[in-house]
Amino acid sequence: MSLPPDILAAYATLEVDPGTPEDQVRRAYKRLVHLFDPEGPVVYGLYTRDEAAALVARIEAAWRTLDGARRRPLDADGSPSGPPSTVLTPVIADPLTALEIAPDAPLTGVTIGRVRKLLGIRLEDIAERTKIGMFTLRSIEREAFGDLPAKVYLKGFLKQIAQMLRLDAERLCRDYLSAYEAWIRSNRR
Repeated sequence: MSLPPDILAAYATLEVDPGTPEDQVRRAYKRLVHLFDPEGPVVYGLYTRDEAAALVARIEAAWRTLDGARRRPLDADGSPSGPPSTVLTPVIADPLTALEIAPDAPLTGVTIGRVRKLLGIRLEDIAERTKIGMFTLRSIEREAFGDLPAKVYLKGFLKQIAQMLRLDAERLCRDYLSAYEAWIRSNRR
């Protein structure tokens, strides 16, 4: 299900991607309201007081649109109700449970790809948000360990990916790096 244009516009106004966790959307909203405060020094000379007030009003309207869409009542089956233009794609609280991945199963590159697809996140979205190169992202998902950067960089990349995909960063790093280190040991012989 694709998002309605008014919801997409609200995300764009707040400079966040669809699917961004609510706390990050709230922070973006607060940052922009503060940034474009008509009385603040940041906008002085860039915008007239009326222009800055109009920007703040647009930011607040975007926040209300997203906040209202999140708080729509649910139908008996648990799906959001209301006209299609106001219904958001359901949020998946725990992607691993949704994919029926056992709690003790190791998190692998394949798992990363499955979770990413479940959440409707493209590799390009992760690359744009994290500044991790597409080649590296593909290599992580394919577990092409020979194409991956040094462990210290890989660990940082995995943490960023975990945050975007709402995975336990500690678990992902432990599981993935364990497989990475096993590959390194087997290729030293």
